[in-house]
Amino acid sequence: MPDGYHPLSNDSVWQDAKRKADSVLILVQGVLPAYGGTMADPDTMNVLREVEYAEKSFKPMSNSKMWMRSMAAIWNFLLKYGIWLFLVAIAGSALYADLVGG
Repeated sequence: MPDGYHPLSNDSVWQDAKRKADSVLILVQGVLPAYGGTMADPDTMNVLREVEYAEKSFKPMSNSKMWMRSMAAIWNFLLKYGIWLFLVAIAGSALYADLVGG
C-alpha cells in the first residue's frame, strides 16, 4: 500500500455466511492492521524480527514496491495468456488480410 506495510491475517478477511460472494478486506490508510484484524501485534513482531535478523546477517531488506508488484502482475498475465493472445492476433491478422483482399 502507498502508506506502508499492512500485516494481513485470516481474521481480517470478511466473508458472507454461505461463502458465495467475494471476500472483503478493508485497509485504512495510516492504520497498521486491517479492519477487524486482531493478530496485528504478533504479525508486526514477526516483521520486526525479520528486519533484525536481516540486519545482523548483513543482508539487504527486500521492500516490495508498487511498480515491482505491477510488473510482476503484468509478467504473470503474459505468462498465463500471452500465447493465446499471440495466436489470436495471428489468426486475426490472417482473417483481416483475407477480408480486405491484400
